[in-house]
Amino acid sequence: MLKQKYYIKGMHCASCEILIEKKLLEINGVEFADASISDRSVLIGYNKVKPSNETLNHLFKESGYEFSDKKYNEDAIVIKDILFSALIAMAIIVVFWLAENNGLISYVKIGQDSSLIAFWGLGLIAGVSSCAALIGGLILSLSKQWSEKYNSRNTFLEKSKPHILFNTGRLLSYAIFGAILGFIGQKIQLSPIITSALILIISAIMLIMALQMIGIKLFAKIKIALPKSLTLKIFNKNLDGRFSPFAVGFLTFFLPCGFTLVAQGAAILSGNPIAASAIMIFFALGTLVPLLLIGLLSAKLLHSNLSGIFLKVAGFLILFFIIYNLNTQFNFSIIFPHHIYSSSLIDSTNIQNMQIIQTAYTNNQDIQPSTFIVKKNQPVRFEVNVKETGYGCMDTIMIIGLYDKPQRLVAGSKIVMEFTP
Repeated sequence: MLKQKYYIKGMHCASCEILIEKKLLEINGVEFADASISDRSVLIGYNKVKPSNETLNHLFKESGYEFSDKKYNEDAIVIKDILFSALIAMAIIVVFWLAENNGLISYVKIGQDSSLIAFWGLGLIAGVSSCAALIGGLILSLSKQWSEKYNSRNTFLEKSKPHILFNTGRLLSYAIFGAILGFIGQKIQLSPIITSALILIISAIMLIMALQMIGIKLFAKIKIALPKSLTLKIFNKNLDGRFSPFAVGFLTFFLPCGFTLVAQGAAILSGNPIAASAIMIFFALGTLVPLLLIGLLSAKLLHSNLSGIFLKVAGFLILFFIIYNLNTQFNFSIIFPHHIYSSSLIDSTNIQNMQIIQTAYTNNQDIQPSTFIVKKNQPVRFEVNVKETGYGCMDTIMIIGLYDKPQRLVAGSKIVMEFTP
């Protein structure tokens, strides 16, 4: 058996490895194929006739790949795309910053107490990045044999049935196993130290994924997924049967991409089976639309230049939210300084009539004193001396209807909220 290494133009994610290898192995005479995103190449083993560059370029034309015996110089293109993506991400971050400072966003973080919409958003990003790499590759590899069960006389809905069954099975498994993760977290009773350690591990996973999405070559060799040999074995199974798409979708819970691990970690941290199940369901719902489109619109969805730009923009946004979330959890005051939070919405002429409430916050006792009576139509100055940093759903304080802007509970700070009841 002879070997030949080809360099490939157009690779930008791990799904490229899987798709290229599977397609090469379908060529008569090709014994093995080992693609690598780290140096954008593939090593093949063949008998007798070596596939020519022209043959491979014709075979992969629709997928957007080009093959050559010599290495492509894509550095200039990559740098240009990175700069363009960074500008787009910066614009989005500015919009987020303005929205938060105007009270439109209380917090955006990925943890056990994040909003379900936040997990839906994480799933949406995963569905066009890491989940597209692993689960999307699985869908593409199975779509051909699913489509062979139908012909031109079948309606679009009938042809879509396998993909609907696949995603239905996926949603059901995420709901069931999410609840199990929450039950495990409930029984383990994680200490604050272990919780903080898991938050750091989740952040590290997200950091690696973000740098890979941006295109930093140093991190391209790090794989946050099951071994490729195992995934290829699963892909190569002869999955026939009327309900096989449902079964395959159900089992994808055990083929976690990097972002799925983040959601699963948050589900355990929640320590609540119902909350954990909801976390995983909303994450799966976020991945549903991209994965459904991948199945219905074929591999073209994964290989356009626009998808490469999107991956880089998402990578920059994830980097921002990693810093944002860690600051919320651990109070990196050097990066985001916190001082006295206050608002002077009250007429200074009435200052002598102001009712002053002085309280202190700790994690164990919450706000003390926790109950007080105020007079209507008389200004109130509500002061909170924060002794310890709040975490999770207890990281902010607000007074619904009186002071709706959330204030972060950061150790050493003094929160001042003024309002007239």
